[in-house]
Amino acid sequence: MRLLFALWLKLEICRCLLYGVVTMLFFGGQMMAVERVEFFVATEGDDAQSGSEVEPFATLQRARDAVRQVEQKQGMEIRVWLRGGIYRLKKTAVFDLRDSVEDGVRVVYASYPGEKAIFSGAAKLTGEWEKSSREHLWEIAVDKDWQPIRALYEGDEMLPRARSRGYDPLARPPAEVPYRFRRAIDQRHLYLAKDDLEGLGDLTAATIELVPKFPWVMNRLTVESVDRKGGWIRTREPATYAMLPPAKAYFPKGSLWVENVLAVLDEPGEWVYDEVKNKLYLWPPDAQKPSGDITAGRLAQLLLIEGQVDGNNLKDKPVKGLSFHGLTFTQANAFGWSEKKAGLGLQHDWEMYDQPSAMVRLRSAERCVFTQCKFTNSASAGIRLDLHCQRNQIRRCEFADLGGVGVLLAGYGLGLKDVNRANVIADNTIHHIGKLWKHSPAIFLWQSGSNQVVHNSIRHVPYTAIVVSGRTQMDREGRKESSRTVRWDEVLLLLEGQERTWKKREPLMHGRFNTIAYNDISHCMELMGDGNAIYVSGTGRGNHLYHNFIHDITSANMNAAIRCDDDQHAVLIEKNVIARCRGEGIISKGRNDIVNNIIYDLRSKTPVGREGIHQRGYLVFSGAPVAGSRVQGNLFVSQEAGQEILFEHQKAWRHSGRLRPASALSTCRADRNLYFNSSDAKWANVFLAEQRKRGVEKNSLSLDPQLANPAKDDFRVGNAAVIRILGFEQIDISEVGVR
Repeated sequence: MRLLFALWLKLEICRCLLYGVVTMLFFGGQMMAVERVEFFVATEGDDAQSGSEVEPFATLQRARDAVRQVEQKQGMEIRVWLRGGIYRLKKTAVFDLRDSVEDGVRVVYASYPGEKAIFSGAAKLTGEWEKSSREHLWEIAVDKDWQPIRALYEGDEMLPRARSRGYDPLARPPAEVPYRFRRAIDQRHLYLAKDDLEGLGDLTAATIELVPKFPWVMNRLTVESVDRKGGWIRTREPATYAMLPPAKAYFPKGSLWVENVLAVLDEPGEWVYDEVKNKLYLWPPDAQKPSGDITAGRLAQLLLIEGQVDGNNLKDKPVKGLSFHGLTFTQANAFGWSEKKAGLGLQHDWEMYDQPSAMVRLRSAERCVFTQCKFTNSASAGIRLDLHCQRNQIRRCEFADLGGVGVLLAGYGLGLKDVNRANVIADNTIHHIGKLWKHSPAIFLWQSGSNQVVHNSIRHVPYTAIVVSGRTQMDREGRKESSRTVRWDEVLLLLEGQERTWKKREPLMHGRFNTIAYNDISHCMELMGDGNAIYVSGTGRGNHLYHNFIHDITSANMNAAIRCDDDQHAVLIEKNVIARCRGEGIISKGRNDIVNNIIYDLRSKTPVGREGIHQRGYLVFSGAPVAGSRVQGNLFVSQEAGQEILFEHQKAWRHSGRLRPASALSTCRADRNLYFNSSDAKWANVFLAEQRKRGVEKNSLSLDPQLANPAKDDFRVGNAAVIRILGFEQIDISEVGVR
């Protein structure tokens, strides 16, 4: 009995101690959780006040300074409430290491419940509007301290800068131009027909927007000089490629436009800014006189979170732990291109390396969060995460009507410094971006890895929806693509004296191990050429393109829904659905795995006025060897007779003394795929017979998969044989897109 009593007593003591510990943790946690410090900001506030609800500050910067004075404690939340209204920023709001937050402390800048705090980079012009000598036009003098005005707004809307009709640049100097007036067509010289050039008038303040020789980029260049006798224009900044008519793309309304010229200011709402005279000219949109809501873009960058960056070493010191919720960023000025951009453009000059081109910029930051924010109606890009950026989150935000990229993650160039990674871009809506820089991806990852790009909705963009890249030319002179971003000391340390194979270079590539999944992508490639829905190039290994729905892309310039381009291996393309798109299904230029995807109803009917569209096949192996790739369990389902299944572009190889076409697919692990054409029952017979002779596709099928209802985006397979024989796993599209 004594033994039992002693045992019972010990158990009771343990129970009481456990109860006490749990109670302390529970109530202690509650006590810590309720410790909150609050500040308030209002448009009618005063920075000399206390920052309380009844005495709010006037500016975000003053609230930031107040937060810096708070002694941080574990479990504390410091919240800055921003009352509704427009906050016009006179200079960029900067958060630095003094604003960094340790684990266990929250600092949140948020719109007040039920209200909308708007940060604008535009300001009202000083001075008075005067009637111009030209009909319909008004003019105003601009202070000389304003940077060049590249954006004008009325209320919430961005007004269009005066813009000419589209022109086609000449491929060579006109024959009638005397030899002494001729110039070579290159990256700074272009020719227009003389009548066109004369009709444009004074080009002193003009901007040339053009698609150069290769149609995957659009340049915006200022005019430096004009030779009217020779018929050519010289630009201040170089174009990405020679300023010739674009090849292999469809631009029925021209590929060159002239902006910011009075001769083409011919519609209400248009405007011109003359930087030399410091004058702005406007045809008022809806009234006889400019309204009081006219503002001009003054800041390209509204908010900057910046820690310490040490480009010479492997370690930076980031700002940590700031959160922004429910804020709107709008009406920024466009960031101009540079004369010295050579080697600093991110692949094909789609963006710029380490530049303030977006309204919000994180430069050396960790654990910063943006939720339910809007990036809208702006000539600049939305948000960019530069250099050292880790574990940041962009969730449930909207990016709309922007001049450039929606979201950019850009790490350091090729080298050992792998510090842009593990960020989350989730549940965002991105549409109608790239209004000025029309080659802008909606989401662009460059030298950035281990990120989650998931459950986003992307639609109505002029070029590619999602780009994952690290593409860099190894040019020591710094002229070729991204070459000035390379950390040459580190690269040469690793590669000196070695053959620069992909396997040797791969540790220097940091666009690896990204998950691109559950994104809903439609209506991309609405203008530009040679682009895709999802594009991967020069990133290193381990990227996973999973369960994306790519659909309803009608562009005549569409290339492929998913493309692994140059210098790209070890990508897993799995469980994606591609439906009702023009162009091609999947392109792979390397050793990549294509598994359990549905490619349904690629559209190849030729649009009016077009010789043909870019469609080589449902599956394209183009260029680099693909040996070792898995091509398994995919459904290739066509609705049009005569479409190609596979396109292979490989060097020929000799066999038995005769030259025969090389077979890329036969070097892959290709099997258990389905090929079906509702308009041609024998569509795949010859193809499968040929592939089986080569030793692949032995268990592949040619039969109707009985998809449930593709017109209603239900791609469940009803044919049990497909599930059983191919081992196909169903793909539920209802889970895709913003949650």
